[in-house]
Amino acid sequence: MAVPTVDHAYAPEDWADLTDSQLRLGLELVFFSHIELAADADAILADYGFGRPHHRVLYFVARRPGITVNEILAILRVTNQALSRVMNQLIEAELIEQRHDSADRRRRQHYLTPKGAALDHQLCQEQFRRVRRAYQSLPRDAVLGFWATLNAMIAEEDRRQLSEPLPDLPWDQPKQPKRVRKA
Repeated sequence: MAVPTVDHAYAPEDWADLTDSQLRLGLELVFFSHIELAADADAILADYGFGRPHHRVLYFVARRPGITVNEILAILRVTNQALSRVMNQLIEAELIEQRHDSADRRRRQHYLTPKGAALDHQLCQEQFRRVRRAYQSLPRDAVLGFWATLNAMIAEEDRRQLSEPLPDLPWDQPKQPKRVRKA
């Protein structure tokens, strides 16, 4: 079987006319790219006896210092039971620490320890290399289009969870007339 590649001739003139085959190719590109991206972190996590759930928790604790269990549950859409096991392992490994909220002592906030921050940095750097290589191989508008596609697939209410706002995309902006300088 031939390995599919991204071919502009394969794309329809109107995106409303996508065939099942074209949609399937898009899904496979997402699935296989996710496998590769996750594999970069999986190898490092295996040294700790951890898996992808641990990575997800580390990632969001790193991006949102002071995050609560309820906030993590809402982002990851997992059960309290599933999160509890992972969180306890990360705390026992001294990668995450819990602190009581100064305003409400019943709430526990979570922070990376220096050891946890080092692991998060290592995991991200491996993934950044892969993503950077892909971005550098593409024109700027292709990367912006990729970001826009991913953003459009995220549920509207979940977009507020993004660590950084999506930049304004050139095709979303009204065209400004060019000014002609008078001599």
